[in-house]
Amino acid sequence: MSDGDKGWQSLLPDGIERWLRGRKAEEVAVGPGVEWRPTTGVAAPGVSSPDPALQYRPPGVEWTPAPDSLRSLDAEAFTTAFRPCAQCGGVVDNDGYCTVCGFKAVSERDHYREEPAPWVAGVSDHGLEHARNEDALALAASQEPGLRAVLVLCDGVSSSVDSDIASLTAAEAGRDLLWDTCATRAVGATDAPSLEHALVAAAAAANEAVVRTTDPDSDNAASATFVAVVVERGVLAFGNLGDSRAYWLPDGGEPVQLTRDDSVAETRVAAGEATREEAENGPGAHAITKWLGSDAPDITPRTGRLEVGDGWLLACTDGLWNYASSAPEIRTVLDAALAAAPGNLVDMCEHMVEWANGRGGKDNITVALARLGQTS
Repeated sequence: MSDGDKGWQSLLPDGIERWLRGRKAEEVAVGPGVEWRPTTGVAAPGVSSPDPALQYRPPGVEWTPAPDSLRSLDAEAFTTAFRPCAQCGGVVDNDGYCTVCGFKAVSERDHYREEPAPWVAGVSDHGLEHARNEDALALAASQEPGLRAVLVLCDGVSSSVDSDIASLTAAEAGRDLLWDTCATRAVGATDAPSLEHALVAAAAAANEAVVRTTDPDSDNAASATFVAVVVERGVLAFGNLGDSRAYWLPDGGEPVQLTRDDSVAETRVAAGEATREEAENGPGAHAITKWLGSDAPDITPRTGRLEVGDGWLLACTDGLWNYASSAPEIRTVLDAALAAAPGNLVDMCEHMVEWANGRGGKDNITVALARLGQTS
């Protein structure tokens, strides 16, 4: 299955609206002049840590909660009746166009950022050539730097139907399960079997979310890649399906790619049939061999664990690594972002997105960072 070609060339937000209608009205938020969008960063139900440092802080996005007077409405009425047009203030209809001026609404899903804590942040962008953003990210972090964080990124397989819904629901389901698991364990209980089991369970939860929120009768089932990293006091635990990646970029040490792609390109490299550069730029370079979805052949992620010191954790979709695949190349992109926005992680992510767009932006681009240790 390939995630390189986009089958849908429309910005119509119908898929997102269908997803929103399945959620309670109080979970929907709006900002001035933007369309209704799902609330990310909701902690897993019933999860509450006794340690205030571990309480989950929602991402730092500027949304206004739904007024109490509207919360008695069902989700469909709520999302349909109150979506303002950014051009004239009129009402945007379900087809994505303003009923007053005819302006096509721009989805907040096209470009969004999350910053659950100053040491963890991410940005997702639709790039320059695709009509919609089929990437997604979901983050959680303690307020104490380095104590605990969860980063999950998904890339909707572009040739499948409702891939934008698949990626978003998968990322949030995986994030919530991992944070739930972390919140019920003592910090430092980072034994490998426990973390590996959590990552496997998170992939299963993400897969269930894809199947539950997309059309089960589709001839081209919704699909997405999956990469997740748990950070706990100097330990990284990671897992992936498909070709979204995680890298460790230490201060003063050799950068490494943590994950290994499930792809035709990776298979060719492992078999000695091609160099990495040849495989990643040759025929079928972005054909993946594992994914999330009802037609997935295997949803067990590759997992790993690494003890680390000071440095940067970077997770991204292929929209970024297409232009800087190796760990040393990614390191140069990070260093340029650090020079442009020292110490501000969300702005660093924005800089890396702009960098990828400056090289063509041929795919959706999503990048997330976590800083371990002092920011230089």
